[in-house]
Amino acid sequence: MKFLKGPGPVAYCSEQNRKINKLVEINLIMKSRERRIKLKKGVQREIILEASKREGNMKKMAAKVKVPYSTMKNYSAEYRFLPENLFNNLLKLSNKSTENIDASYLDYKWGQRLGGKLGIRALEKKYPGKIKKWRSLAMKKALRTNPRLKKINLPKISEELAEFIGIYLGDGTMTTNQIRIVGDARYDVFYFEYISKMVYHLFGLKTSLIKHKDTNTFLVVVYSKALCEFMNQNFNLKPGDKIRNQSGIPQKIFRNINFAKACLRGLIDTDGSVSRRGRNGSQFCIQFTSHNKKLLGQVKKINKRLKIFTFGDETGTGTNKWENIVKYFQIVGSSNPKHIVRFLLRKEGRVIYRDELSFYFKQERFKDLNLPFNLGGV
Repeated sequence: MKFLKGPGPVAYCSEQNRKINKLVEINLIMKSRERRIKLKKGVQREIILEASKREGNMKKMAAKVKVPYSTMKNYSAEYRFLPENLFNNLLKLSNKSTENIDASYLDYKWGQRLGGKLGIRALEKKYPGKIKKWRSLAMKKALRTNPRLKKINLPKISEELAEFIGIYLGDGTMTTNQIRIVGDARYDVFYFEYISKMVYHLFGLKTSLIKHKDTNTFLVVVYSKALCEFMNQNFNLKPGDKIRNQSGIPQKIFRNINFAKACLRGLIDTDGSVSRRGRNGSQFCIQFTSHNKKLLGQVKKINKRLKIFTFGDETGTGTNKWENIVKYFQIVGSSNPKHIVRFLLRKEGRVIYRDELSFYFKQERFKDLNLPFNLGGV
């Protein structure tokens, strides 16, 4: 018999066992992260019984696919959804194709999310009106105890905050620790200075203004994990792709007409346009465009109350009627100097190209615009 040098065979065996246990643990983790398959009632049981019949019985079939017999019985009773890999193996055993099966795929965290939602509903029912207060207290505690969280003001809902959320929904992106607003360095410098002052007034945070070297892209960046958590917890605005997340105007803003107007102002100032149209600039237009169907639908619903925009399709809405454009600047207004300058010049009978803006920005009458601007303040 050949013995190992060093710690001896017992130590060697325990080391091997640790490696095996680690592999088993990794395998279990990977399995737990598989997508789940949601089928119509009775279909999951039918697939399992067909696979069992072909293998002789359910016990033999469960052993072949390396699933405990008791777990397979639970799957057969449709108490649990099938993991994707097991679903594919059962289809092979039962000689079925996915083409004839109506299946939907659930993310592996779907159960946690459902449990969280049900838990919150139960707490809201048990302690009505207290969840919001507890969340606010938790945020304040996190700011006191977590040194990595930059201290911020936690503002109450206001027209200024609603406008900031509109700006974010228009041209903003959010990760877990920063918010970025993108614009054009040729025309948005003054507007981004306004956004920077807004962020400081609302949250007590300083921003970074960044221009890309080789393009005209201009960014306002707010580095704050606490701000991102505030946006998520209070307004359900999640980090990541806004279209995939179906981010929209929060209901507490959408339901209040004054907040809704301020949010619309932020949207138009970022993702909208105030510009000349038609031959020789014979038309003038305000238009909002978005590939986020939820957001666009909300803007159209706000317009039903305001009655400003006169056309719309699957990608946008707006108006080229001058009386409606005037109405927009009376009741919604703008905080973006490039929109204000073009509107005021058109009001005087002059329609300019975007490239001409830099010349007019230098004129004294446009240097100290009172923002947000609306005709009621003229």
